[in-house]
Amino acid sequence: MTLFVVFLFLAIYNAGCMTTLQIQHYGIYPFVGRENFAAYMRANNRAATVPTILPALSLLLVAVTLVAYRPAFMRPFETAAILGFNLIALASTFVWQRRIQAVAGYDAEKVRTLIATNWIRTAAHLGIAILAMRILLRVLDTAAAVAP
Repeated sequence: MTLFVVFLFLAIYNAGCMTTLQIQHYGIYPFVGRENFAAYMRANNRAATVPTILPALSLLLVAVTLVAYRPAFMRPFETAAILGFNLIALASTFVWQRRIQAVAGYDAEKVRTLIATNWIRTAAHLGIAILAMRILLRVLDTAAAVAP
């Protein structure tokens, strides 16, 4: 149960974090300006370690652990889907986001690609959180049904 609680927290946290980044933070990239863009991206990448990167990697590790040590109340396809969504987010990160975020200067086309493709990662994290909430609600419903 502890593993599921950690998963639930990380799933909700990462979904909120990615959605906030996508809507608020990524949306301002075009307004940073050419002359400040490279420095802004370097500062952004350094600042992302604790609030974004570590929780996302932690969620991936928890997903792998859930597949290996699936709690009885979780269905096999749920743990597989959770891992699948995590792998989609990871692939999106390394196929598009990381390469573009490491850019030396502002390129309008690359920034548009970054903003557009980050929706893949955002959707994957939202999918994980939705699945986590469905599992939680099912477990609570089952517990309520057997309670005296």
